[in-house]
Amino acid sequence: MERLEQSTNTGPKKAVIVGVEFREPPTEDDGSFGELPLLVESSGLEVAGEIYARPRRPNLRTLVGEKIISDIKYLVDTTGTTTVVFNEELKGRQRNNLEDELQVEVVDRTEVILQIFADRAKTREGKIQVELAQLLYSLPRLRGHGGQELSALGGGIGTRGPGETKLETDARAIRDRIAALRGKIRQLSVTRGTQRKQRMSGKSAQWSLIGYTNSGKTTLLNALTGAEGYADDRLFATLDPLTRKGFNPVTRKQFLVTDTVGFIQRLPTQLVAAFQATLEEVKYADYHMLVVDATDEDWQRKLDVVHQTLEDIGGGDIPNIVAYNKIDRLEYLPHTHTPMEVFVSALKKEGFDKLYERMAELEGAYPIKRDMR
Repeated sequence: MERLEQSTNTGPKKAVIVGVEFREPPTEDDGSFGELPLLVESSGLEVAGEIYARPRRPNLRTLVGEKIISDIKYLVDTTGTTTVVFNEELKGRQRNNLEDELQVEVVDRTEVILQIFADRAKTREGKIQVELAQLLYSLPRLRGHGGQELSALGGGIGTRGPGETKLETDARAIRDRIAALRGKIRQLSVTRGTQRKQRMSGKSAQWSLIGYTNSGKTTLLNALTGAEGYADDRLFATLDPLTRKGFNPVTRKQFLVTDTVGFIQRLPTQLVAAFQATLEEVKYADYHMLVVDATDEDWQRKLDVVHQTLEDIGGGDIPNIVAYNKIDRLEYLPHTHTPMEVFVSALKKEGFDKLYERMAELEGAYPIKRDMR
């Protein structure tokens, strides 16, 4: 990630984004390419051009063939671009070969997301998790870098003897650092587990706010609890879970609500692995509130991504309601078919009477049984 950092810290840079799909027969894009401009802009780059290609098969040397590389090169030269971003994950050798061909920096979607997470991480836990994700991504690509970029990570660590190569030294240093970070995350997980048990020992219902990134989860948490969690209109504004108390006037009981990291299409596996301790908050909640940006024309696909991600991390069977947020920006409400749904504006605190009713209904239909967890 040092490469991307260098490119964005020296001033505004332009990027050409490249979407590649090898599926046959051609299928509808899963939406990840449509998200790439937002990701690139969130990393501090300006999108200067886009290319979408459907080659028959991946090129082992450069991922794409000469014709596509020529098209990319034309855009790079005519726009003054300094960075090319691929939607598909690149192997180290492919990236090096592409940089030789294009004479500009080449990164992939995963690197962009990891860089955004690195920029957003503020707490000790968040920084540890992001560093682990970056190293998990970098290690298998070390050989592709020729052992040059990651050599700084090996500083101060002794070698086994004069016969050990620089590449082996770097790889061993990264593995040692990964092991150390995993140990720290295990410790943090124990601490988080103790805090969770203390919360679960009480009678308050525990809700997790879950949704696509930038759907307004933190704003909703603030509105429900009077908290002052950091909220911003940008991707991944919140990385660390935040739990606060709220009061439901319908049940006349307190509840706990936790804000969680936003999901995204094709969330990098390295991030899922690194943020496992944080994602446990989702798995152990009594109820889920799925927050949807109702102004997004693509909200249904993104809601499907949330459901699938919950299944993937083991939280798909937890009772939930769906809160369609940002209705203050809509002329018409979206047409939906979910049985437990509500339309709200977290910013304006509109629709909260109905929201509290839905929460009470779900709690009544699915009483808490923590002894079974």
